[in-house]
Amino acid sequence: MKLKSLLLGLTFSALLTASSLYAQTSTFTLKEMNTLATIAAIDENEILVSSVAVNKTSNSGVISFAKMMITQHSNNLTQILSMANNPNALAIALSNGSANGLLSQGNEGLTTLGALQGSLFDQAYVNAMVTGHKDALNLIDTKLMKTASSAEMKQFLTSTRAVVVQHLEHAQALQQKIGS
Repeated sequence: MKLKSLLLGLTFSALLTASSLYAQTSTFTLKEMNTLATIAAIDENEILVSSVAVNKTSNSGVISFAKMMITQHSNNLTQILSMANNPNALAIALSNGSANGLLSQGNEGLTTLGALQGSLFDQAYVNAMVTGHKDALNLIDTKLMKTASSAEMKQFLTSTRAVVVQHLEHAQALQQKIGS
């Protein structure tokens, strides 16, 4: 729980710091800001649960995958922060709607995984990564792409989707390897 609180605090601090570096007002619509917040919530969840995995497992494949998740989702979150340009709008979007719901789901999943040990943890973590990335693809395809009215948002969602596909494929391969 301390790790979660620390990471959420750091994320919010990074949000304010990165956003304050930009004087211009965001050119994104409210729907696009909500989309950025939704993706940011997914990134936060992936970073948190993967941080737990790195510290909890001894399986080298799971450790490698979890470290990749932390790095790539942190990079995506950094990109979101620099795109948003408006700390107030993004902070409000993070506390409302689907972003807030995703953060709550992530907290529940983190609690469930935290109680597991050994191969049970590894299997549950990898299964959660497969399910989570399938859900993220579905969300991007069925809802988030529809909110993109700017070229920048369309490009961001297209590139994010491609990375989600790579993560899903990697998680599925790891799932087969560890026998989930």
